[in-house]
Amino acid sequence: MSASLSSAPSEAPANTTGVSSSRHSCLFLDFLMSIKPKDRQRMLQKPSCSFFIYRMLPAIAQQVTIQLIWKGSFPKADDVELTKSIEEQVELLLKLGIAHKATDGKLTIDNDYKRSYMYAAMLGAASISSLVLETNDEKRRGKDVEKKAVERWDCILRYLALPSEENTEAVSDTTKDLFRKANFTSGESRIEITTFGFQFLLLSPVKQMWTYVIEYLKLEISKGNDIVEVIEPLIQIVLLANRGFKAEKECYQIDEQWTQPQHDLLNHLRELGVIFIRKRKDGVFFLTHLLTHLATNETIDDTSSEKASNGKVIVETNFRVYAYTSSLLQLAIIALFTEMTYRFTDMSVGMITRESVRGALQHGITAAQIISFLRANAHPQCVATSGPVNCLPITVADQIRLWEDERRRMDLKDAYIYSHFESDDEYHGVVRYAQERGILLWANPQQKLVIVNEEGHEAVRQWYKRSKGASGDSGGPSTSSA
Repeated sequence: MSASLSSAPSEAPANTTGVSSSRHSCLFLDFLMSIKPKDRQRMLQKPSCSFFIYRMLPAIAQQVTIQLIWKGSFPKADDVELTKSIEEQVELLLKLGIAHKATDGKLTIDNDYKRSYMYAAMLGAASISSLVLETNDEKRRGKDVEKKAVERWDCILRYLALPSEENTEAVSDTTKDLFRKANFTSGESRIEITTFGFQFLLLSPVKQMWTYVIEYLKLEISKGNDIVEVIEPLIQIVLLANRGFKAEKECYQIDEQWTQPQHDLLNHLRELGVIFIRKRKDGVFFLTHLLTHLATNETIDDTSSEKASNGKVIVETNFRVYAYTSSLLQLAIIALFTEMTYRFTDMSVGMITRESVRGALQHGITAAQIISFLRANAHPQCVATSGPVNCLPITVADQIRLWEDERRRMDLKDAYIYSHFESDDEYHGVVRYAQERGILLWANPQQKLVIVNEEGHEAVRQWYKRSKGASGDSGGPSTSSA
């Protein structure tokens, strides 16, 4: 008997979604579950953190939490699907440390979380913040705060989408290091965007901002900094976005007692554009409307959470794309999956083709990401006429998915083919052993061929040696790679 390494098709295609979060929680909660239990418990003890965690929980998890806080239990659901959903959310609460399961199986709320949440709920999001609102005078007033905030965030995206010396100099070394460690870019002297970098560019602004912030927090952990010390002021700033603010008139004091990692966080938020600092000597910072991205759970459906009023893209049923923008950044992102044909001062025209979409798919971009981007950036006239979903013609969306399915018909995996059996008994013995072990992929009694998965090859070899040894034959199968 001889064996050779080959590739066999798998029944299910591999998942290559890249940047994503788990299906039951958001990026922030996923990150929270990944940190040390003692750090997570310290966060549950802080009112601002406990309140923010509650706001990031899925709706069912929020209901379970409130029931546990005020009643000590929650009612059972009659519906099977709802019961399954509740069990998933309970599992999430257990992983976060918000709830605990006693030896008798009873679910209880964490005492630290209950105490800090009730304190925060009574005072309100703005009152639990230690940030001091200052009276702003004309000399320190921020000018064009919103415009400068968008420009700062665009600088970061341009660094990814349009690598150049000018765009490289516009971002900090921290951002460069962050993108490199997040595997969004590769190379040192010559920056190249990776598959995950392409996926990042097609995310909604909310998901982009959250992905960036989570990667920054991971970077702080790798430096050995106290992560709770960094997260707490971040959350306090984010919570201020929900009380409403006047971007150019309200400012908050920069606490000189903050540690260096906390000051670094403030400077980084300034680079993101979520806050604005006119001059360091002023000792104050302004909030911008980009901060509302961090106050939003990014798992909310894009069609309901993203504002389409700033959209500039029209897609026709003949796959022609009109982009009413002069932004090189936006055009570079659209060109990832579109063949651009005309370029005017304030409008560009392109075509979505099979080749352009397949090129995007080869870079790791998914059909769902392309469709989500086109809907999130649809022209307001399209949204007003057809709605947030049908603003992208259904025929176009379906065709993009079909082009993706063309590449997912077959997934090749390594396997071993056994042939040249010395007898029928030897062939049937290998087949029976592979079936018992669950490693058999295919067998043909006429041609006497057996295919097993890569993991089962060594087990078959050992079994063959034992069976031949018992019969007094020391021979063994020969193996060749193909």
